Amino acid sequence: MMIEKLLQLGFSKKEAVAYLALLEFGTQPASVIAKKTTLPKATVLFLFENLAKRGYIRKSKKGRTQYFFADPADLESATQQELTARQQTLKETIPLLKEFRTPYSSEPKVTFFEGLQGCRKAYSLILQSSTEVCEFAAHDDLMKMGNDFMNEFMQKRAQNKVFINVVCANTELHKKFRKLNKQHRRAMKAFSPKQGALHSSIAIFENKVLLLNLYHDAFAILIENEEVAQTLRTIHTLVWNGKQVA
Repeated sequence: MMIEKLLQLGFSKKEAVAYLALLEFGTQPASVIAKKTTLPKATVLFLFENLAKRGYIRKSKKGRTQYFFADPADLESATQQELTARQQTLKETIPLLKEFRTPYSSEPKVTFFEGLQGCRKAYSLILQSSTEVCEFAAHDDLMKMGNDFMNEFMQKRAQNKVFINVVCANTELHKKFRKLNKQHRRAMKAFSPKQGALHSSIAIFENKVLLLNLYHDAFAILIENEEVAQTLRTIHTLVWNGKQVA
């Protein structure tokens, strides 16, 4: 657990092992920590020299022997200094990078998202929509993103006043959702499962089309194109105004 935390702070695995051993056994030469960790003495000495240069540990000398000492306060102070330096460098670098960027570059028009976390990130884009959302929804599959996520998503969408028109299969889940339509700022029209199935969800909003698949593999594709969005919006309208099962 502690090794993972140190890895997140930028330690290598060997650095983390040696640092924790030094913290546990107090002021020690590299040879003692080498025995405690089974790392070669030369490796421990190299690791400690690097950690000392970064200010994470301290070193002292008694006779010919080099001793090292670890104090979490030193790690905290050195890390904060590094963060401050990185923030300053970032502040100075970003404007230069923007000038360096070619004027002919543009934002990607097709973006891919993978895994459940990627799908959640993609679906959350709907929350910031400045237009109504038209959706073909595979509700049973959407719920694979997690009940907590979906409940929070629906609440936030309602709070952001993003209205959604949903075409979906007439399932038990649809009937459950339909009871909360007004609260969730949503209108729904359903078709009989005998007419077909939706294994992917498609949301159309602004100039975007989001294809979300959670049937077997979890991935999403976001297309940003006005013509594509308008085409899918027209198809949604035609379905919406057609014969539906209430």
